[in-house]
Amino acid sequence: MASTVEREPSEFKLPVPNVGSVGLNCEWGLGQQLHVFQTQKSPANASGVQELKLGVENQSIFDIRWDAEMHDIARKLVNESHNIFVMLQGQVKSLAEPALDAQLRKASKHYRGVLKACQMELIQLAESCEDVTRKLKYDTYIQEFEIVQLIWSLCQIIFIDIAPGGLILKALLDWLQWHFPEGKYLAKEVCQDEQSCSHPKYWEAVFRLLLQGNTENVRLLLSLHTHSDAESFVAADELLRKMPHWTYQHAQSAAEFEMKWRHWREECIRRYEAGEFAAYAELEMIVQVLCGDEHVFRELKDYCETWYHLLVSKLLYQNPTVRLTDLTFHVKSSQAVFNQTGLSSQELDNILQAAFEFDIHQVIKDTCTYLSNPSWWFVAHLADLLHHCKQLDPQKLPFGSNLREYLLLEYATALMSHESLWQVGVDYLDFCPIFGSSYLESYIEHIPLDNERKALKVLHICVERKLSLQAQSVCKVMGMKCLRQERLGAALSWFLRSKDAVVIKQVTNKFLTEYCEQGKFSHLDLIDYLGPSMLITNSLTFLGKYREFHTMYDSGDLEGASSLLLSLISSRLAPKTFWMTLLMDALPLLDLPKVILNIQQTYEILHCLEELHRDGTASDESLSEAEVERAKVLRLALQKNLSRAIIEEGSIKIES
Repeated sequence: MASTVEREPSEFKLPVPNVGSVGLNCEWGLGQQLHVFQTQKSPANASGVQELKLGVENQSIFDIRWDAEMHDIARKLVNESHNIFVMLQGQVKSLAEPALDAQLRKASKHYRGVLKACQMELIQLAESCEDVTRKLKYDTYIQEFEIVQLIWSLCQIIFIDIAPGGLILKALLDWLQWHFPEGKYLAKEVCQDEQSCSHPKYWEAVFRLLLQGNTENVRLLLSLHTHSDAESFVAADELLRKMPHWTYQHAQSAAEFEMKWRHWREECIRRYEAGEFAAYAELEMIVQVLCGDEHVFRELKDYCETWYHLLVSKLLYQNPTVRLTDLTFHVKSSQAVFNQTGLSSQELDNILQAAFEFDIHQVIKDTCTYLSNPSWWFVAHLADLLHHCKQLDPQKLPFGSNLREYLLLEYATALMSHESLWQVGVDYLDFCPIFGSSYLESYIEHIPLDNERKALKVLHICVERKLSLQAQSVCKVMGMKCLRQERLGAALSWFLRSKDAVVIKQVTNKFLTEYCEQGKFSHLDLIDYLGPSMLITNSLTFLGKYREFHTMYDSGDLEGASSLLLSLISSRLAPKTFWMTLLMDALPLLDLPKVILNIQQTYEILHCLEELHRDGTASDESLSEAEVERAKVLRLALQKNLSRAIIEEGSIKIES
């Protein structure tokens, strides 16, 4: 029976005094993160429940994260598998079933290839590492990667890359040889010895290879024995050579192969009973294995290491045409022979047993509780493959999502907790049709906008996915941050993206105040290219047009500049605090030899000046001495221009 033991909860100790009136409360952060803070407990109410209230002085906010550690190789695993995942989702949408099945098998192999490459890098790091603590960590990671590969490759055989006709033994033998290479290493070591048959591990290497069906290398080792010319060795070599091996390439049916195998096995039994191998005990054991003798497997179980190795070895010599659906009937007998002990091995055994019994949901559940950091990565990608292979129950879970989406959401949640991997998590949320969008909206609101580069990435994600509210929120946050830093240009740029008219008006007024104080605009490149954005607010329209007035004046277009200035004055778009500055800009136009401002335009400026004087903005008390003097100069210039305009317009009328 598969294990139902849940993983132990994580425990964190906080430096908080244990006082009866002080409690703890928390708010969710980003992904696997909590912000914990102190609260005050009020007296118990009528129902006996104590309510928590804020208000603890000098309190700290604790940032609690769990399962947040991720080494460089794990990050490489995440990034490379992300590319495989995204590509596969596109293929699922575009390909029909026969072609899709091939792509699913290929994707599974690609995932395993990435796993193996990462494991090899970890092995290299462990070998070159001199620090004992780090080396132990690397060894732990290597072991976890090996376990993930062991489970994944078995699930691929049983659920994804299903053999034609259900004949599964060939794939299981490859699985054994891939994950139990000890026999291959021993054989290499024995062959390098000058007296191979005298090597203490000679017969162990022979039996390990034999139990994995590697008969060619078994024959090679037997040929190195000093008595290889003896009749018993020659007979054993003949039986090994004659042993039928099932391959999908040969045009033979399963029934034809089984008939050949039975004839061969009968020959093995007959020659064994005839005593051809009695002179050598080890050869007798080899032939007993070929005969599928139950007793000899019990004697050699230590060379199998695990019950599932023993299961495959027994099937090879007892029932090589076993079907996929019949595997479950052979599990118990192998477990009874091997009877492994120990909690860690038991948990792994339970996962593999569930796979042999076609209980993929139990495989996923036990893997989540057994593995640590790689667990969500493993179960999320495996469940995605199985979902597309139609091996997962499509039924929704109680909270409304299916198992695939639930696991992808958990994996994305883990990624969103990492500073460098949160963008990868976003892509996984995109392929969660039920809750992905709502999760993403929530996470974006909690992403710390540490710099403009990161903020632009978040904004791009929001715009791509049409999350307008979140996009506005990002722009406002960054705009306010720039505003506090007195970076008006950057602040205006962010607020223009948010289209927040109220704040844009405030920033525009700051630009005008800055002009009044310094006599020039900063960030001209931004103001000159406002474009249609200047229509968002009247103040921004004024800022853009006022800058255009200065450009026209500097370029010598005095009539166009005067016309634009008058329209700005008459429109009353500028704040009253800026009116005086605006009126003073007319002073150079009044002193020109040629009359630029006509009677009506001059009266408009005078009217504006009087309005300022009446409400106190331009009174002598509210202005400095220099400003009072400039106002007098302006009034005198207006009077002179008015008289010149009257004379000029009167003379024009007389002439006409």
